[in-house]
This record gives sequence, C-alpha cells and structure tokens, in this order.
Amino acid sequence: MPQSEQTYLQSLQEKYSFSFQEQRQIVETASDLLQWKMGPIERWIDEGKEKKAQGKKRGKALVGNLLRKVNEERRRPTDYADFFPSERLPDKVRSVIVHTQKIMGRCPCPVEGEKTRCCNLKTLDAVQQCSFGCSYCSIQSFYNKGEIKVVGNLKERLEEMDLDDDTWHIGTGQSSDSLLWGNDFGTLDALSTLAQRYPQTIIELKTKSHRTDWLAMDLPSNIVATWSLNAPTIIGKEEHHTASLEQRIAAARKAADKGIPLGFHLHPMVWFKGWEKEYEQVINVVTDTFKPEELVMFSLGTLTFTKAVLRTLRSQGRESRILDMELTEAAGKYSYPLETKRRMFSHAYSCFPQQWKQTGPFFYLCMEDPCLWEPTFGYSYTNDRAFETAMKEAYQQRVALVDEKRHLSI
Repeated sequence: MPQSEQTYLQSLQEKYSFSFQEQRQIVETASDLLQWKMGPIERWIDEGKEKKAQGKKRGKALVGNLLRKVNEERRRPTDYADFFPSERLPDKVRSVIVHTQKIMGRCPCPVEGEKTRCCNLKTLDAVQQCSFGCSYCSIQSFYNKGEIKVVGNLKERLEEMDLDDDTWHIGTGQSSDSLLWGNDFGTLDALSTLAQRYPQTIIELKTKSHRTDWLAMDLPSNIVATWSLNAPTIIGKEEHHTASLEQRIAAARKAADKGIPLGFHLHPMVWFKGWEKEYEQVINVVTDTFKPEELVMFSLGTLTFTKAVLRTLRSQGRESRILDMELTEAAGKYSYPLETKRRMFSHAYSCFPQQWKQTGPFFYLCMEDPCLWEPTFGYSYTNDRAFETAMKEAYQQRVALVDEKRHLSI
C-alpha cells in the first residue's frame, strides 16, 4: 500500500480509535479500491457526515457509510470501460524437476453433504503452478510463486499406479495449465500410457493456451482436450498472458480436425457491464465453429473464492477488478449471490441452438448450488450419484463415437 495511503489511515485511527474489526474492514476496503483503480480511500470517506456523533460512535458511523458506498459498487455489474491494468509480468519463471509420490487428489467440491453437484472428478498434478497471470486464479495461493514444479518421475509413478474402481474421470488442470508446456517434459507421453492402460477412464486436459504442436502425437481417444473460455473483456483485462478467444477457438478447431475429443468450460463467468452480449458472442463462436457431436462437454461456472485465496489476491496488490463483486457465502466459500448466478447461467444456456441441447455435449454447472440447475437447464439431478452416472455415460458414449470415427478413417 502506498505510503500516502498508510499515512491517511493512520491519521484516521488516531482520530477515531477504530476497533480491530473496523480497522480490518477499512484496510481491506482500501486495498480493494487501489486494486480496482478506484482509490484512494479518502475519496470514499466523508468526515463531514455524522458531526453530532463523537469519538468511537463517529468512527463507527464513518465505517458504516464507507461500507455502504462500497457495497453499492459491488452490487453493480463491474465496469471495465475505464479500467486499463498495467501489463502484468510473469512471476513464475523457473521450472524445477521434482520427484514426488503424491500426485493424485480430488476436485475441490465440499467433501461432506451435497452443497454442490459433484461429479467425483479425480485430479492429477503432473505440473504445479502456472505461468499465466489470471487475476482470480486460486493456484497462486497453493504453490511457491517463483517455481513451476514438473513431476520428473511421472511416467514411473503412473506405471506403478492402480486406479480405484470409481476413478473414471481424471483432470490435469487443477494445479496448472494442462497444455501450456505441451509435451516438453514428456507429460503427455506419460498420460497416454495411463490412458492406454485404462481405456474406460477419461483423462481431461484443460487449457487457456493456443499451443498445438502436441497434435502431432497419436493420443488415445480417451484423452479429451478442453479449453476454458471467457468474454473478450475478461480475457483482456483479467486473464493476463493467456491466448485470446480467437486463438483458443482456432487451436480447438485444429484439435477437432485431428479427431481429438473436445470440451469447453465457460468458466469463470464474470458479472460485468456488457456480459450478456459478450457471453452470447462467445457461445455463437462455439456453435458456428463446431458441430455439436464434436464436443464431449460444456460447463458453466463462476468466480468462487476461499478466504485464503481472498487474502492472497489482496496481499498481491495487483490491479484487478475481479473482487469488485458482492461476496456471499457459498458452501464454505465466497461467490456471487444465487440470483446473479441464475441470470448469467440461464442466459448462457439459452444462447445455444435447440439442436445443441438435444444432441450436443453434456452440459453441467461446475461447483454450483444444485438449486441453479432447474432454472438454467430445465432439469436437475436428485443427488451427486445421479449426476455422476449421467455424466459418465455421456462422456464414454461420446468418446466411443470419436474412437469409432478414427478407426473408420484409417
């Protein structure tokens, strides 16, 4: 935080003797406003108000007025029209080869209960940390910021691994970008060996890159390549150093032409001014570029933060408006209010042609409240097991069709 801001906050504390809780709220607000490029906080505090109150009562009133103003800002769709962040340089520059035993995990859905619809995804951490600079990324709070750790003994670890019977879907994009490094470290070779050993297990690669040299490889048909998509405004102002929407779509088109099963994740959707038009354009690009049968899945999801991630994002002090949002409790984390999510998800799904809804990919909500399914899709699943069963059947049927087409073309 700039010295001028620190000096101002200190002067306020000397005048009003804020409680610890009030100090925390003021400091967090000051940090947020600076990151949003809406500071300094002095512009938001009106010391001329509540003149009749004195001492701590007046301080409490000032904090209340400040929070009301900022919460009004949070409740509005984020305005990016006047937000031009400075170029964000990569802060992960050194690759380190590591040998590790623990590489498997599970998706971050809540373990207990059914607060979200969970698909029982297993995760495989072949690489830890990412060199992209997405402002909302939770990976930043998990790993050492200066090192990208690549599992050097991945092939050996996978060869000796016996998958559980319920491991039918493995994602490799939980701790890094799956395709940013292609096969530079032999990662895809190792994953191909695992896929061949377990042909009924779907191994998903998730990326925001446009790298396509890995398409020269002969990957098993149960390896699915997926791209995370977003509105051009969000890609340009919050997903630093990632491929543009056009580049991601072009890379996915090349993969489809090679017979690779595909998927897309419109995730995280952000509530900003112009979101309806831009997300509709994203979906139109997808449906104009691909046939519905070429896709295995299409998911929708939005911003979700743990307290640890919120602390990390605030402590970094980088220019971003991603936290200019109404943070509400959601299954132990923080996200948009349900009504905001309902509006975004139902609008996105309504943009798909009817043919896509009938014969296209498996649509689902990722890590979202079950109550959002019916308003979005017009149907829902009674529990996690029903959801997982439907997803598994849809994925395996679509991958089998891709495999059949490959054999016919040989």
